[in-house]
Amino acid sequence: MSPDNSGIEGVSRHAPSPDPPLPYEDAPPLPNEALPEDDGWEPRWDYNTSAYYFFNRFTQVSQWENPRVPEAAAAKAAVANEIETSYNRYAHPAAPGTTNSAGAPGTYSPPKRRAGGYNPAIHGSYDPTADYAVEAQKKEEEDEAAAASAAAVAAGLPDPNEDYTATGTFNRFTGRFQSDQVNPENHNDEAKSRRQLGAFFDVDAAANVHDGRSLKAERRNQTLSKKQLKAYKEKRRDRKEEKRRAWLRD
Repeated sequence: MSPDNSGIEGVSRHAPSPDPPLPYEDAPPLPNEALPEDDGWEPRWDYNTSAYYFFNRFTQVSQWENPRVPEAAAAKAAVANEIETSYNRYAHPAAPGTTNSAGAPGTYSPPKRRAGGYNPAIHGSYDPTADYAVEAQKKEEEDEAAAASAAAVAAGLPDPNEDYTATGTFNRFTGRFQSDQVNPENHNDEAKSRRQLGAFFDVDAAANVHDGRSLKAERRNQTLSKKQLKAYKEKRRDRKEEKRRAWLRD
């Protein structure tokens, strides 16, 4: 009598196997639990640093650390933080009594390019004469100049980045520096009359009353009434008669 192996076959058929299923075999069933919720994190590539950073489309936060692998990210962040701290202490020393502090994750997107593209995995030790160091120094100077200009403009002061210029006028007899307003044009008849009349009325407004026309041009288009024309003719006749009899008084 042969032993019944149906129970053994049933157990072996459903027992888990360490080997992956073959193409003609069925995949193992999924665990009977709810699917994990979408946390919104996704990796993105940063071309400036040639590295991945992680962006959350729900909170709009971006960071270098992988939020789904906190242990590995913490170890990697510790090494990167130590390297960056050494670089900042060497390249950008802080003033006495102050400390260098970086912004919290999520305050920028995408992450800022560090040290002109300096990557310890690629460049090794930090070289202050390398291209990335020179570029970082130039970028920092430009940022400081822009911040100083903005602060000066906000305070109503001249821009410190602009070159100082001054136009000077020198007296030809004494050689002394004098203001541009002290020149021969201020002492001609027109300038003196303008200054004197300006104490009583607006000279420019009075000059523009007739739209720049002369008195003759203004009277050319003026029509006289019959009474005015008769008075003008009588006045002209009296002037001629007075001129004709002037020799009798001599």
